[in-house]
Amino acid sequence: MTTNLSQFISEEIDLNTHIMWFEKSNKYIVVNDLLNNLILNRIDTDKFPINTSLLKQNKINTEKLKPIIDNIKNLLKECNQDYDKINPEQSLSITDEYIHQSKFKFNKRVVKIEYSDERLKSLIDPKFNHLKCNDKEEIIYKVLERNEKINLFKNNKSLGSWGSKKMHEFQGKVSMELTSFFHGMSDSDWTAVFHGSTLFSGNNCLMLTGDSGSGKSSLSAILMANNFALIADDFSPMDDKGIHYNFPSAISIKEGFYSVAKKLYKSFSELNEYYINDIKGNVKYLADNSDKSVLSSNCNTILNVKFGASLKNEIKSINKGTALEKILPDAWISKDIKDAKAFITWVKSSMFYDLTYNDNDEAIKMINKIL
Repeated sequence: MTTNLSQFISEEIDLNTHIMWFEKSNKYIVVNDLLNNLILNRIDTDKFPINTSLLKQNKINTEKLKPIIDNIKNLLKECNQDYDKINPEQSLSITDEYIHQSKFKFNKRVVKIEYSDERLKSLIDPKFNHLKCNDKEEIIYKVLERNEKINLFKNNKSLGSWGSKKMHEFQGKVSMELTSFFHGMSDSDWTAVFHGSTLFSGNNCLMLTGDSGSGKSSLSAILMANNFALIADDFSPMDDKGIHYNFPSAISIKEGFYSVAKKLYKSFSELNEYYINDIKGNVKYLADNSDKSVLSSNCNTILNVKFGASLKNEIKSINKGTALEKILPDAWISKDIKDAKAFITWVKSSMFYDLTYNDNDEAIKMINKIL
C-alpha cells in the first residue's frame, strides 16, 4: 500500500451508497459503489488495476476513466493530509475587573460567567436568561476582550482567544463547555455536534436540519406548541451511543415569524428583542418553560426542512448519502476512530427525510405520521 493512510473506514450506508472516513484528515466522503471500489483499488495498490468486468457492467470506457482516476489520486492525497486541528490563539492573562456577571442553573448544576463589559455579555446571556439563578456556582468562566480578541477562561485557566471573524467558533466553544458542564461530561465524551434542532414527543425523537433561514427554528417553535419538548435548538450534541443531549438554549425567533409566534405563545410579546446583525436582524429568544424537559434521548429520525409559500406540503425519505451531503459541512465530528465508527453506526440506524411545507398544520400532521 503506497498511500500510507494510517486508517480508513468504508461502509455501505444505503443502496449504491458508501461512506468513507480517513483518520489522518478526519474527512468523510460519500460515494457510489463503483467509485468506492475504484478508491479502494487505488488505496490497495500503486498500479491501480482496472476491474474490466466492473467497467463493462457500468458501461464505462477506459479512456473516459482516466480523469476519474486522476481525481481519485488528488482526493486521496487530500485525505492523507494530517488533520488540521483549529487551535484558539494564545490568550491573555486575567487582569481586568469583571463588573458584569450571570449565573445559570440547569440539571441541578450552576455555572457563573463573568464579563469585562456589557457587549460581551450580550453574546451569551440572551439565550440563557430563562436559566438565571442566584445559587452558589460550581464553576466560573470569565470573558474579556483585549486587542480586538475575545478571551475565555475556565476557573482562571485560559481556553484561548478568538478574533472578530471567528465569533462562531467562540460561541461554539462556550456552547460545548456549558453542555459538558451541565451534563457532567468532558470533551472526549462527545462524538458529534450537529447544526440541527432536536425535539421529543411521547417516545419519539427527531432532529430538524437545514440551511440558515430554512425555517427549522420556526418549526421547532411550532412543534413545541404542539406537545413536543425541545432538547436542543441549532446545536445538537451526540455521544458515541447515538444519544442526543439537551442543550438548554432558547429558540432564536426572527422577526418574520413574530406574528405566528404571538398566536402560539401568549407571553411572546413580552419577550425582549435583540439585534444580532444586518443579516439576521432582530430576534427574540423563546425558551421551553414547560414541564416536558428531556435531558437526553436516542434520535434516529432526521428531517431536512424547507419552508416556502410556493412549496408543496410533502415529506419523503431520501438516500442517506444525499442527506449527509447537506449535514456534514456544518457538523463537528470527533477525529477519534471510535467516534467515526459510532457516527457511521448512527447513520446506518437512522432514517432521513426531506420536508417541504407551506402550511404549519400540515407540517405537524406529516411529522406525526412518520414518528
